[in-house]
Amino acid sequence: MLWLPLLLLNSCVLGRQTIQITDYILVPNGKEIIGSKGLTSFIFENNITKIPIEQYLSTRLKSENYLQKEYWVTIEKEKYKIIIYDNAEFEKYFDSSHYAVKNEQPENSKNGDSRKFIAISMINSFNEDCLAQDSLFQNIAVTYLKKLKDEYYNQ
Repeated sequence: MLWLPLLLLNSCVLGRQTIQITDYILVPNGKEIIGSKGLTSFIFENNITKIPIEQYLSTRLKSENYLQKEYWVTIEKEKYKIIIYDNAEFEKYFDSSHYAVKNEQPENSKNGDSRKFIAISMINSFNEDCLAQDSLFQNIAVTYLKKLKDEYYNQ
């Protein structure tokens, strides 16, 4: 009977805390690119009742390929690249078990995209991480991505 309290103690200690994303969060250590260590990502909960984010961006940014994961955009006359993480990349860099879904949707309401979270990184034309905590571009990047997220949700 002495092992029972130890078992209970271990099960409490080993429990993992999850983060519920109410709007978005910025998480470091994403994809690596030339000139940058792991990129910071803008992560938000996916609305699975909508079309996949890549398909939405393809239409919005007038791309011919809705499977594309990288898009160049112009903000205030400057070029930036947004990089979308697919589900496997999200798991590799961020592990979805660290995050809790806030708005659970029934299985029959899914519209082709079953991933629970969307992660987007953003770099400028010099390969600088625009979402990094010390970036001079962070405010521009977060403002743009938040607006993009809200438009995607409200489509």
